[in-house]
Amino acid sequence: MRFLLAALCAVLLFAMLPVTQATAQSGSSADFDVTKVTPSVVGGGSPGEVVVSGRLTNHSGRALTGIQAQVERGTPPTSEPAVQRAMSDGSTGITQPAVVPVANRLEPGQSLPVQIRVPLTGSNSLQVSEPGIFPVMVSVQAGRSNLAEAQFLLPVTSLPGQPPLRPAQATPTSLVVPIVDTPRLEREALPGGRAVLVDDQLSTSLAPGGRLYDLVQAISDSAPAGSSLGNAMCFAIDPDLLITAKAMQGGYQVRQPNNTLVEGIGRSAADLWLTKLRQATAGRCVISLPYSDADVVALGRAGLSDLVDGAMDGSQLISAPDGLGVEPRDVMWPIEGALADPKIGDLPSTMLLDTRSMNIPAGSLTPVKLRGHDTTAIPIDPLMASALDPNRDTQQEVTQPSPPGSGALSSQNALGALAFRATGGYIPNATSVLVPPRRWNMRADDLRGLLTGLSKLDADGLIRLTALPSPNPATLAEADLTYPVQAGGSEIPREVIDKLAAQNFKVGDLARSSESDRAQTVSPGRVTTPLRNGLLHGVSSSWRGNSGAADDWVRRATGPINDMLAKVRIEEYPGTTNRLSSDSPIPVTVVNDLPFTVGIRFEIPSVPGVEVQHEFGGGLATVPANGRRQFMLEASAQRAGRFVVDISVTAGSGTPLGATKRLPMESTEYGALIPWLTGIAGAVLVLMSVRRIVNKAKARRERKAAAQQTPDAAQTQPLAHAATTASATHPPTTEGDRDRG
Repeated sequence: MRFLLAALCAVLLFAMLPVTQATAQSGSSADFDVTKVTPSVVGGGSPGEVVVSGRLTNHSGRALTGIQAQVERGTPPTSEPAVQRAMSDGSTGITQPAVVPVANRLEPGQSLPVQIRVPLTGSNSLQVSEPGIFPVMVSVQAGRSNLAEAQFLLPVTSLPGQPPLRPAQATPTSLVVPIVDTPRLEREALPGGRAVLVDDQLSTSLAPGGRLYDLVQAISDSAPAGSSLGNAMCFAIDPDLLITAKAMQGGYQVRQPNNTLVEGIGRSAADLWLTKLRQATAGRCVISLPYSDADVVALGRAGLSDLVDGAMDGSQLISAPDGLGVEPRDVMWPIEGALADPKIGDLPSTMLLDTRSMNIPAGSLTPVKLRGHDTTAIPIDPLMASALDPNRDTQQEVTQPSPPGSGALSSQNALGALAFRATGGYIPNATSVLVPPRRWNMRADDLRGLLTGLSKLDADGLIRLTALPSPNPATLAEADLTYPVQAGGSEIPREVIDKLAAQNFKVGDLARSSESDRAQTVSPGRVTTPLRNGLLHGVSSSWRGNSGAADDWVRRATGPINDMLAKVRIEEYPGTTNRLSSDSPIPVTVVNDLPFTVGIRFEIPSVPGVEVQHEFGGGLATVPANGRRQFMLEASAQRAGRFVVDISVTAGSGTPLGATKRLPMESTEYGALIPWLTGIAGAVLVLMSVRRIVNKAKARRERKAAAQQTPDAAQTQPLAHAATTASATHPPTTEGDRDRG
């Protein structure tokens, strides 16, 4: 029985395999990239048909024949959730599909442009008989095989030849235009060095046809300064992108996979793009993102308010004459439109926030005052955010370019959603703020279609293009912040933040220990600010949910930091041994290759037998910019011998500068041992004297004892012997006597 069951399962599994493979092939056999929908908004002056333009590509290994498109429309949504479903999941068609021939044959790997023309009314049409927002589904087929699908919203403000159906109140509408990219600048062009980028992809993005070029060019073409649409726009710019483009403009190098450096090719592209950006933003609303679009919430949670403030300093780069020369508005757009606490640093007074990050009534888009803070919040229209960003509510929401596919479909959905907001979803006393994804991936034609559609909705009276609101906190209701769990879960991890904080301490220590040199034009901030900004690359929104990339960028930022710290160092010693006496000065030369004066301390661990005095009045000893200074360290030897003393220099709070130097020393002085040796010698002399006295006393006693034992010995001696003894015991007392003796 087991054998039969196993055989049956094998047969069933084998029978299923071809079906599974065929399904997979049919799902990827062709691709239909919609590039344009004309008109994007149907109105009284529109033609009587809709044209869906695109490119069809055969990805299969066989020729496709009898290709046609079926186009149908669905029921106009009547609620905001229904609009959301129509944009993300499509909707079921209620009309008889209009069938349009596409091509007779398409060879494997071949692609061809396609135009699908469908009448609005009549036979084989969309059967549109009144204004509304209509879901449209396009299905490209070969025979009975479905090759590709596309769906979008088509706003119809009126039928051709009829006046538009205007709502009682036009919806105030503003558009934020993000100018943001992924960090590329590994090393800024610090004094004495060149800028280094991790890759050269930005040279493509800034060149004609690239993503960032198209954003700026399309706005310059379709929404010039001074127009109603131009006045309704506000550019959200990452200062890091400006600095990177300026670095490219001045000539730069690119890091290769094998760690070598080659010349970058985007110098002219960066120059052209910066010129166009300055022209496009002149006299317009601009808001500054945190430098490198840093995760200020994560930095604030770690208590790094100084880094939060540093990230917000990027606005000065935008207003600088060599930046854009535009004073940014005091508005902040945090990552995912979410903020945990405005007290994390010196933040702007107005926040652009997601409605889910505030405790406000459902459906409200009215600005509020954040309770407990002197901060206002402008809600982002969630319906428009979903239309503009297909990655919304996914892990790629802020990290990847969006829309990932056709920008034309995203543009159409945005226009349809906005038309619904102005009619069926109207909210009194509110502005619909359109906020695209951070890394907005719109081709120039797609963006032009969106801008043209906005102007059409404004002309038909559905919306009123207006500047980004400037709310007055005194007139607003209060609301609490509600930081979304999803936003908190994707923050840059604390272990990466801790590594960044350690490096930032070094940069701050160097900055605090330095001062400008009168003979130089470079301030310490010219070096320390780029070093800090390099660290902020490690907490960019690009790395949300990617701790490995965040950690890698913190590591990349440590290279320039270590290089700058190494420019203040102790000069190499010759290979000789310093001779010490009981009190000898040691000459130590400190070299400073930085273009500003640096204050230092000497760090010398204690060595038994040698004492080195290296304090200079309790303060910092200074070394001039691009110069050197010799210090005489007072050293005293406490004993004779050979010693090795480690000498290093640090900034004011202990950050090592340069490498530690080992100084060999030799002393022949006894130093503190001399008093001991003198004492010991004196003691020995006393002992020797005592011993001599004792010996003499002992000898005297022995002679006395011997004399008492033989009393008649002296009387029996001969006279001659007595005379000799007498002359020996009585030495002569005159010169004559001495001669005779």
